[in-house]
Amino acid sequence: ILISLLCLTIGFVSCSEESEDFVYPPLLSEFADVCSDESGTFTHLLTDRGGRLYIVNSSEIKTDSIFPDTIFRTILRYELVENGGAMIYSWRFIPLLRPESSLEPSAGIKTDPLGMQSVWRGGKYLNLILLVKGLGGIHHFRVVEDSIIQSVSGVRTLYLRLCHDAANDVEGYTSKVFLSVALDDYSIGTS
Repeated sequence: ILISLLCLTIGFVSCSEESEDFVYPPLLSEFADVCSDESGTFTHLLTDRGGRLYIVNSSEIKTDSIFPDTIFRTILRYELVENGGAMIYSWRFIPLLRPESSLEPSAGIKTDPLGMQSVWRGGKYLNLILLVKGLGGIHHFRVVEDSIIQSVSGVRTLYLRLCHDAANDVEGYTSKVFLSVALDDYSIGTS
């Protein structure tokens, strides 16, 4: 019994000391555009709120498949640091869709089921987090402009349709899919 108490005491002391020494950084998680330079290294990010942040740890970020002088749509986790900088902890590319004005009748409109976790407007994008059921197959997404309706008071409303083709993937487990839809072809306010 004495040995058990000694082990428990050591365990509690070591755990409490460890938790006091480490502080988790205040991370932000958001969709953003990340820009690369002529060598294909990430240099800065552009937030949906219009901010521009210099990436302070760009040399540590693995960017083997990055094209030079390009802007990429990403979801990332980062920490704000001094002098307008950002330290990126994790990131991944997300698809950027452009609304199609119409679909060819022969293309067919696939509207396989999916769930929506959230949809919000961020700057010049409509951002979506979708819940898709499948067993690892490749799913295809398209956005179609259904119409733009102008009310009597002059307010214009854009109607978009999200098309989802599960490509015969079996509905298995649910995965999150992150997408952005470019709205820069439409003259819309900044709100």
